[in-house]
Amino acid sequence: MHTCAITPTERPVPLGLDNVELSPTAAEFDVFYRREFPSLVAVATALSGHDGEDLVHDAMVKTLMHWTRVRELDRPGGWCHRVLINRCRTWWRRKRTEALFLARQRRDEPSMTQHSDETIAFWTAVRQLPERPRLVVTLFYAADRTTAEVASILDVPEGTVRSDLSRARHALARELEN
Repeated sequence: MHTCAITPTERPVPLGLDNVELSPTAAEFDVFYRREFPSLVAVATALSGHDGEDLVHDAMVKTLMHWTRVRELDRPGGWCHRVLINRCRTWWRRKRTEALFLARQRRDEPSMTQHSDETIAFWTAVRQLPERPRLVVTLFYAADRTTAEVASILDVPEGTVRSDLSRARHALARELEN
């Protein structure tokens, strides 16, 4: 028989109901919860590599929701372990998806340790523009948005964005020539 060194330090008390009179069904679930919780936490912690109590609570909530059916099974603890394993698989999928997304984000983001003098001069000049043209230039160049997206964000017609962008370009060209 295999033993696992990962065990919780104390037994759970669901919802602080120690001194409350429970219905027979609720009392039955309470006994089940107390009996299964330690082994479920050990399994979840072993599978996920972190504190598995959140995963166990998710599994127990699902078990409670289906308790009238689950309690009739030959091995309700087995059913709960299957639910927990499915929760762990979902957790791993989410972690893998998150890691892949973050890796793509890091790869796509240009990194620049120091800005050139031209870049500093450009954004200094942009900060001198009136508010709406400044926002248009910033969203168009820094956020890499299309004129349609900028118009949607600022809640103005797309023609206004194109006009502001054109005027801002001329103003910036004059400012940066000096």
